Amino acid sequence: MLINNFSIGLNEWYYLDDITYFSVDVTDDICSVSTSGTYFMLNEVPTLTTYSGITDGYRFYCSNPVISGGLIVTIHAENDCSGVEEIDYNLLFGYRAEFTDYIDWGPNKEIVVWSRASNTVECPNTESFATFFETKELESRDLSAFIYPTGYGNLGAEIYPQSKYFLPGYTYTITVNGIKDFSGNTMEPIIFSFTIED
Repeated sequence: MLINNFSIGLNEWYYLDDITYFSVDVTDDICSVSTSGTYFMLNEVPTLTTYSGITDGYRFYCSNPVISGGLIVTIHAENDCSGVEEIDYNLLFGYRAEFTDYIDWGPNKEIVVWSRASNTVECPNTESFATFFETKELESRDLSAFIYPTGYGNLGAEIYPQSKYFLPGYTYTITVNGIKDFSGNTMEPIIFSFTIED
């Protein structure tokens, strides 16, 4: 008698709401699998089990399981030759960790992030996982400007940044160049800075 193809698969994770059933295949090429003697148990409690035929056996289902914390799913299988097999599947309850705080890591840097998780259900242990990402380099871009008259000789300009996200405590520099008069004379570049208050 062979028990395999558990529907969730080992070493994978699922959201609890996404688990609507378990299934497992029980086959036997010598004796017939007993549908009345084969069933799921959740934490050692027998639960409603249905089945459908497959080659040399059946696929058994446990629909809408109630999962709270760690869960031991046991398939108890029997055949018509008095054979009995049981396999346990340990479903461990955990958390998906997400980093949601905004931090200015600075431009062009490699940032290492890691997390640690502890399993206290069946075989207590602690695992860690680390990865990294690289921040983008600073970009210098030409920004559009709107020129409007403020008198007969002086012109003003409005600059539209590509992002309105300015960080407190940082100093930003604006360079204006390439301005020409009607005779084609180019004005010297104008450079000014401003700092966002904390």
